[in-house]
Amino acid sequence: MNVVWRGKVLLPAGIAVAVVGGVAGLLLWAEVRLGGSVLLGVAGLPLLSFLAVFGNAAVLVAAAGALRGRPVGVRSGYGRVAGRWRALARWAPAGVVQVLSALLVVGLPWSLRNYLVVPAVLLDGVGVRAAMHGSREVYRRDTGAFLRGTTLLGLPFVVAFLPSVVLLLVGATAAERGPGALLMAGGGLLLWAGSSLTVGLFGVFRTRLYLESKGAAGPEPARSVLHVSPVE
Repeated sequence: MNVVWRGKVLLPAGIAVAVVGGVAGLLLWAEVRLGGSVLLGVAGLPLLSFLAVFGNAAVLVAAAGALRGRPVGVRSGYGRVAGRWRALARWAPAGVVQVLSALLVVGLPWSLRNYLVVPAVLLDGVGVRAAMHGSREVYRRDTGAFLRGTTLLGLPFVVAFLPSVVLLLVGATAAERGPGALLMAGGGLLLWAGSSLTVGLFGVFRTRLYLESKGAAGPEPARSVLHVSPVE
């Protein structure tokens, strides 16, 4: 938790949640206006996936810096992620499958096996296929750590979800627009805060797991946190 607060991890997490949530809201609004456009839905899902992968990558950069004792600024962090956008874009379609499989529960093992793909691609410039192989090897060695982390770290979102939905529904059905708008804004803010904290915690856990898997965790003041030449 201290790494999230002090390591400049929460800000990129909040930005990622706001961007993905905002684009998802715009796509949903457009779907309603167009009467359910299949083309818009097909085009929107890869876009959301890429934005989610890109945003999470920025969180991983911040987490890697914090864990190594060298916090990374938000602007420089996004600059480093931009240097790897092609590799991240190649993973984005698989990221859709990863999220959907996790939501369906039955696909959770597949999702966890590929949990360290993005850190490997981003932090060490590993190819997607090699990153998938490496992630599965780590998962086989320490399945328990994957399961414990992914179970416990989602609590902030779980705690915030129900109250935020209640506030949004009450606000949407309120007789007066003013109080209704305030309730909806409060619900949206609560959902954003819970989601941002969860994304930040997941980012730190994911990065720590990857760094420890290659024996690279802990402060390292003498070297750059990210040693991928196209990014640096």
